[in-house]
Amino acid sequence: MQKKISLSIIIPVRNEASHLPSLLNALQKRKSDNTEVIVVDGCSEDDTLNVICHKKNRILHSEPGRAQQMNTGARHAKGKYLWFLHADSKVDFDFESIIESGLKNKKWGWFNVRLSNTKIIFRVIESMMNYRSKITSVATGDQGIFIHKNIFIEQGLFPSIALMEDVKFSKKIRSSESPFISDTPLETSARRWEEDGPIRTIFKMWTLRLLFFLGASPNWLNKQYNKK
Repeated sequence: MQKKISLSIIIPVRNEASHLPSLLNALQKRKSDNTEVIVVDGCSEDDTLNVICHKKNRILHSEPGRAQQMNTGARHAKGKYLWFLHADSKVDFDFESIIESGLKNKKWGWFNVRLSNTKIIFRVIESMMNYRSKITSVATGDQGIFIHKNIFIEQGLFPSIALMEDVKFSKKIRSSESPFISDTPLETSARRWEEDGPIRTIFKMWTLRLLFFLGASPNWLNKQYNKK
């Protein structure tokens, strides 16, 4: 008799062939039969689909857009719990025990983030990110948000906006449900900080968050976020 799925890991991807194999291999090695991995492709133009097909994962297709892709995965998920994970994350810990333990008494939560670069400035950045999330109860996608599926559905899924869907969702749910925050670090790629420079990226991200708070259009903010 097939075991009941307790956790669905949802990974939105678009042109992530270079990062995805490492994550999928790590998940397959550490997960039990109670966990499913759902990769939601948003019209990739590289080798992403071939990478996914060689692994034991469910593959779904969606129009591009992280919120839309994650919502597609959630609607098709069989698990009691959902874990939204970025393709450039590194998972080297017992995620099932942490998530299931954390969600026994809480409805949602996330991990502290750790950036992949070892320089001191990146330790400072990640500490600021973790502290900010702790005092505001607002998480970003890099921190691997996890939640009861029924609560996620009741909350109306991620808002269909081009950027900061995770921030807006966190602000909505925090008023009624306090989060569980795991001290176990979830490593994410520091590629954006490395490409644009850490100080410039910090200034850019805080500016975008302020403009979002002041009511700027998510579509316009997304263009600024991806501008080189």
